[in-house]
Amino acid sequence: MSLLSKLKFSRGARKNADATSEISLSKPKYDRVDIMIGAFGIGLGLTCATFPWYIFFNQEKFGVREFAFSHKGSGPSYTSPGIAFTPIGKPFTSEELPQMDLDFFPTATVRAEAQKAVAVPVEDQPYPAEKIRYDLVHVANGRALIKDEDGLWVVQPGSQLPDASRVVSIEKRSGQWVLVNSEESVLDLTR
Repeated sequence: MSLLSKLKFSRGARKNADATSEISLSKPKYDRVDIMIGAFGIGLGLTCATFPWYIFFNQEKFGVREFAFSHKGSGPSYTSPGIAFTPIGKPFTSEELPQMDLDFFPTATVRAEAQKAVAVPVEDQPYPAEKIRYDLVHVANGRALIKDEDGLWVVQPGSQLPDASRVVSIEKRSGQWVLVNSEESVLDLTR
C-alpha cells in the first residue's frame, strides 16, 4: 500500500470516526421518556406483586363486613303486625281499581273442540325397547361386578342397574352367588 493510499484511508477513517462521535454525542443511549416508562413498569410490577400480600395480611379491612345498626335501643324491639300494618281509610272496591290493557291472547297451542284425538294405527306405533341384558361376573366384599354391552360395572345394594332397576341384595343361595334387583328378578353368577 502506498503512502498516498494510506493517507486517504486514514482521512476516511477519521471522517467516519468524527461522524459516529457526533451521532453518539447528539443522541444519548436512553431518553428521559424511556427511563420514566421503565420506572413506571417496574413500580407497577412491584405494586401488583405486593398488593395481594397486603390484602392477605390485612383481611379485616377487606371482604364482607358485618351489618351494624347505629341507633340501638332508640325504639321498641318488637311491634305486633296489627299495629305495624294498620290500614289507612277504607279498603278498595273492584270498581275503584284501574282497568289495565292486558293481552289475553294464548301463547300455546290449544286443541279446538272440533278436533278429536285420533288414535295412532298400530303399525305406526314404535315397538317397545328390548330389555337390556347384563351378567353377574364376580362378587366380593358385598359388591358385585356386572357386565353389559358397554363394559364392566361395580354395583352394591342400592345401585342402579343398566335396565333402570336397583340392586336389592347380593346374597349366596345354595352355595351360588345371586343378585336380586328391584323387579324381583334373580341373576345367577356366570362362569
